[in-house]
Amino acid sequence: MKKVCEICGKVIKPERLEALPDTKRCIDCARKNGSDIHGKRSDVGMDIETYKDLLNATRS
Repeated sequence: MKKVCEICGKVIKPERLEALPDTKRCIDCARKNGSDIHGKRSDVGMDIETYKDLLNATRS
């Protein structure tokens, strides 16, 4: 079954679907409008203030 772009209606190339099976946009529309695929966010296991302190820390 061929999948069509949700924006322009063109058929999404098989190579793109192989790399990103869940995509709903062709490569051209993804470049113009942003990707519809988003990575999962994971917690860093620390509160934001500790994280900010680590970002500002200098090596000794």
